[in-house]
Amino acid sequence: MKPANLTNLNWKPLLILLLICILGLVLRIYNLNFPSIGYHNMKENEYLSMAEEMKRTQDFVTKRIYFYNAFEDNPTVRIYPQPPLVSYQILFSWSIFGENLWGARLVNVLFGVFSIVVVYLIALLLFNEVGLALFSAFLLAIMPLAVFFSRNMQPESGGFFFMILGNLFYLKFITSSKKYYLIFAGLSLSIAWLYKMSFFIAILPILFCLPLKAFWRDKKELLRQALFFIFPYVFIVFSIAWLMRVGQWEFQQLGRVQIWDVFTASYWQKYGRTIWWYTKGENFTWVYLLSTLSGIILAFFKRKGLLNRYIIGWAVTLIPYSMIFSDYLNQHNYYQMPFLGLACIASAYGVYFISEQFKRLVHRSRLIYVMAALVVVSIPFVCDSISRMYVTVFLGQDVAGESLKEFTSPNERVFLLTHCQGNAIARYAQRYMGWPETLGEFKKEEEKFKIKYICFYPAAYLWQTEVKDPAYFEYIQNNYHLKELGLVNDQLNYFILEKGKGEDIKKTMESLSGQMEPRTLYRILGRHFFLYTLRPKID
Repeated sequence: MKPANLTNLNWKPLLILLLICILGLVLRIYNLNFPSIGYHNMKENEYLSMAEEMKRTQDFVTKRIYFYNAFEDNPTVRIYPQPPLVSYQILFSWSIFGENLWGARLVNVLFGVFSIVVVYLIALLLFNEVGLALFSAFLLAIMPLAVFFSRNMQPESGGFFFMILGNLFYLKFITSSKKYYLIFAGLSLSIAWLYKMSFFIAILPILFCLPLKAFWRDKKELLRQALFFIFPYVFIVFSIAWLMRVGQWEFQQLGRVQIWDVFTASYWQKYGRTIWWYTKGENFTWVYLLSTLSGIILAFFKRKGLLNRYIIGWAVTLIPYSMIFSDYLNQHNYYQMPFLGLACIASAYGVYFISEQFKRLVHRSRLIYVMAALVVVSIPFVCDSISRMYVTVFLGQDVAGESLKEFTSPNERVFLLTHCQGNAIARYAQRYMGWPETLGEFKKEEEKFKIKYICFYPAAYLWQTEVKDPAYFEYIQNNYHLKELGLVNDQLNYFILEKGKGEDIKKTMESLSGQMEPRTLYRILGRHFFLYTLRPKID
């Protein structure tokens, strides 16, 4: 296949591309404010916390998160050795749309939609076939991994957009030899690196695509091209220097990089099912996983040509990427996001091959029918995956946070025992919260910060404390009483305890009295959940 001339575009494919982008936009903005009812993943709460604290302190460099280092005098953090671009996006959206969730998410949604256009341009250049390019763009529009994480307040959406934009510019350089594309490509990948370092892996597939033999024929030209290639990455050097200067260049999680783990049987025995579920059940569905594998196999058989080298490059990149991020792939499905472009283009390649086999039999092109058949088969699995991620909610966090904000002053600290997703309570309350591991630490922080409130989310964590550390539980009961409890459809959701008169909480639960107040109604895909709070009367 010869590279396409991107200037020879007529209005019909552009109209179809526009419709595909609208579809992608609709899927991504569906119930855009939905997480306000209690769903936030931990990353979103991190970046929201940073944004809120930046706005409060007017310090736009230091990172502060409500649920990290909560019991330090200056609760700053040094996670992620890159600037918090997502927090800056949130502040930018708040300045335009006000402090809400849908505006903050809209920036990433737009990155997701623009990515559809870039994938179309890459596929058009590689296939020289408008139909296959549109199909590649359509796949990115509906791919569950792309849909869900294009709307979350995480660095994935922006990082992916600039990553594939960099790929597009490199491919344009390869097909045209115009060196200014190297500048654009390097700057794009540099920005992708600033969003999240994992996206810089996209430089490796390009190395498979470069016509190295042609470059070596003219040494002087090779040197000029090398300079144009390297120059834009000076931007990364300056960024690192700035991060070091402001004290934000620190790799706290470097110990998690275990490059040989993926080659051990124990790793796959322990994490194989999880990674497989992420790939098949959540990110790509088994339909597009098979079509992707067929395209990759086809590329390895053919090998020659820019399309085949590009697919092979991305497939081989899976190995070093898995080696570096082995301890991340087994815990976070969004770490597969750099390979979305590979999935879309390799799937289209597999579809093209199947249609060519039909063409040999019936002597007519059946490409559109093969595409349609694949999409029809995939629809129930795509819908199931997207809806499953949308209904993964943690109810009651918003209400618990609002109550704690009401009970406390802005500088108060709070004890919070919860799982990682429950830290959203701290973000809703805009109070620093954490949980000491030992009773001694608890007493120390309680005295130092004059802490008066404890929150257990979910409520069962209170009873688990009794089992794990009876002395810890006994101290809490002797010094705290029930201030508020939350119920979702008559099921206990959270406890808030207040320091003062102690009480036997289990006995109190048997004879509760007080005002039951309806606080919110959750609507989740046609189902309704009522959250009530009860504040017992204190003698």
